[in-house]
Amino acid sequence: MKTIKGYLESFSRFIEITIAMAIAIGVLVGFIDLIKYYGLMIEADALATYEVFQNFLGYALLLIVGIELIFMLLFHSPKAMLELILFVIARKMLIYSQEVTDLVWGSIAIALIFLTVHFLVEEKNGPFLRSQRIREE
Repeated sequence: MKTIKGYLESFSRFIEITIAMAIAIGVLVGFIDLIKYYGLMIEADALATYEVFQNFLGYALLLIVGIELIFMLLFHSPKAMLELILFVIARKMLIYSQEVTDLVWGSIAIALIFLTVHFLVEEKNGPFLRSQRIREE
């Protein structure tokens, strides 16, 4: 017999999958607008092309963040969470950074994420920390 905890876990998983599906539909709808940016880039004059292209990159990276959020909701893995954070930082650096300090802090954050993934996160389905795996063997 299922306990209340089991029912709550099943219900929360159902809600997560529903949210992931809603995000996936939003990304698919957003992909149509992404294609429209090509027309805007072609029609824009030389001075406006930079701004249109920057908006295009921001929108594309936003869709990628949506896709990574879906992975995080579905797989609950530390690596999926770190990849989501990586894309959010990359989007911030490419689109909204105005000062050198923004780029420096963003680069440091990306380096820390790569180091974390390399040294702490398992490649396969296993413990979060590699040191836990070594102790278990």
